[in-house]
Amino acid sequence: MKTHFAAGLPLVFYCLLPTSTLALTAQELCERVYQQYGVRAEECDAAEDRSQQLTEGLLDDEIRESAVFFPKGGSQLDDDARLQISVLIQVLETPLMTGACLRLVGHSDTSGSATRNLQISQERAAVVAEALRSGLRDRSRIKEVLAEGETRPLSGFSGASSQNRRVEILARDCP
Repeated sequence: MKTHFAAGLPLVFYCLLPTSTLALTAQELCERVYQQYGVRAEECDAAEDRSQQLTEGLLDDEIRESAVFFPKGGSQLDDDARLQISVLIQVLETPLMTGACLRLVGHSDTSGSATRNLQISQERAAVVAEALRSGLRDRSRIKEVLAEGETRPLSGFSGASSQNRRVEILARDCP
């Protein structure tokens, strides 16, 4: 996989997955990862009974699969975020992805002060980094953990949209 960090352009770990314009349920994400990579997270079995979507609204698959989303004002991982990170860890440990280094970029919506939003976006990125490090054999693959606060909302969404409360996960080949 040859990818590069690019400002403003999330790069997807699930780059080989087929895309659709519909929001994915947690189970559909599990099935796509299983079909493409042959790995199944333990959490995917529990997700079979859940029909809740990973995110609300109509995000395209690239954004949804390359970001972890958060509730308002929080930096705690919810069940969907833990599931996505668990599956991501398993994908990152496959032969195709073992050479990938990561950049995590935290974001926030525009509610609250810009200073607080920058702080919470850093907290979110740190939480995702720690969750990934706890499951990766090589913790040093996470090369950067950054925060942008409210400065870069998703295209097509208002600054106040819940979709902006996210951590983007970008990948490139490790040097």
